[in-house]
Amino acid sequence: MFILNPPQLHVIDAVSNGASLTDAAAQAGIHPNTLSQWRRNSPDFREALAITRYDRALLYRDRAVELADLAFETLRHVLTDPKSSPSTRLRAALYIIDKASTPPKLENEEPANLDDMLATMKETAETHSAQQQPADAQNCTTVHNDAQPEPVSQMHNFAQPPEPYRRPEPKIGRNDPCPCGSGKKYKICCLGKSSAAA
Repeated sequence: MFILNPPQLHVIDAVSNGASLTDAAAQAGIHPNTLSQWRRNSPDFREALAITRYDRALLYRDRAVELADLAFETLRHVLTDPKSSPSTRLRAALYIIDKASTPPKLENEEPANLDDMLATMKETAETHSAQQQPADAQNCTTVHNDAQPEPVSQMHNFAQPPEPYRRPEPKIGRNDPCPCGSGKKYKICCLGKSSAAA
């Protein structure tokens, strides 16, 4: 049950009778901006408008189905009439090919919803976990002591951080005096020799 004021009801009634939103606003005596405001801020009006448009679309679909045989007969006439222009016959042929080559959707086929996909993934994971538990329980060894194993997250907290690497000797810069005592810079004197020796 929607809670709508009289102008909103007038708009919904006009749309249900085939009027556009602009014409419906004019018939209800409101400005189009007011109509846009209702669509943004009134959930009841927005939902009522969506249902009305859906019902109107179903009505148009029913009318189209009633005229489908006549429409296809017209297409047959266009395709077989030599007086029809090539472009008209081409458009008619492409329409027929498109309709004939597009398979209909299955009745139970629905577009995928993100929430449904996440729920399915969660159910699959829970089922898989439940199936794996007995097998893991059979392979486990019995713990006879009273100490309970700590969770992995807690064990990770008590893990020692790795020791940083420490050089056995201080690092020699390229522009530092060479340790051999020649008085030259390290990069000119022994840098190449030490790398070649290594």
